[in-house]
Amino acid sequence: MSRATIILKCRVAVVGALLIILSGCSATFTYNNIGWLSAFWIDDYVDLSKQQSKQAKAIIKQSRDWHRKTQLPLYRQDLMSLQKLLTDTPSEQALLSHFQGAKQHWQTLVLYVKDDLIELALTLSLQQRQEFVDAIAQDMADDIAEFNEQTASERAQDRLERQLDTYKDWLGSIDDQQEALISKANSEFQSTFLLWHSYKQTRLDKLKQVFFDPQLSREQFISQLAEVITEREAFMSDELIQLDTNNSKRYVQLLINLRATMTAQQLKHANDEFADMLKDIDQLIADD
Repeated sequence: MSRATIILKCRVAVVGALLIILSGCSATFTYNNIGWLSAFWIDDYVDLSKQQSKQAKAIIKQSRDWHRKTQLPLYRQDLMSLQKLLTDTPSEQALLSHFQGAKQHWQTLVLYVKDDLIELALTLSLQQRQEFVDAIAQDMADDIAEFNEQTASERAQDRLERQLDTYKDWLGSIDDQQEALISKANSEFQSTFLLWHSYKQTRLDKLKQVFFDPQLSREQFISQLAEVITEREAFMSDELIQLDTNNSKRYVQLLINLRATMTAQQLKHANDEFADMLKDIDQLIADD
């Protein structure tokens, strides 16, 4: 995972539940100013009234402040734990447990913002709800169109090139043996794009049902929308869950294999990357 990816995840964690797309700004600038910046991103999905926009910004700012105080320190601990794991000789189970634990950060955020998001959703008109689901559907259609522009072999080659760039960022340079390990892992990767698309469609269909069912009581609306927001795996197929698990194991095995081949210079380079990420997180924590 690249440094940019780690930072992006820290940013997206604060606003991802609102489907805000981040771009352009530095991590600290975006994080610290996310309240007013969010207005530009929310407009891509729904045209809020002045009062709704004020409510959304308040949710984001409150979530950002909570996230800074309670979650960023946990991210820091996770990074330090991962650094220690990769400095030593990591086992498959240790790495799998680490990454599984890291996934819980997202669920913690979702549970924190759930009630406020539902209160905001209750204020949306039918037209606004339609705008929202149409925008998500368009994003999904764009993703499918982009996916279909390439053949399977072209997508695999692009994925390999991205992976090679990532590991070069981490290690400074890679030798032929390491490149072969990365290439082998890439060839064994099982594509889950279409399964993820199906998952998104299933979840969107449920959202539409909740948004537009006139028979739902307020309590039923709240309960069912809470399910859409928080019960991610309920919308995932068994096949997707299994393939995602398989790919995680392959990724972990690649890390183990690469760690066994790393030189002292590569390890130093990786530790420097960790130090930079920790510095970024420390700056975000300090900018209270």
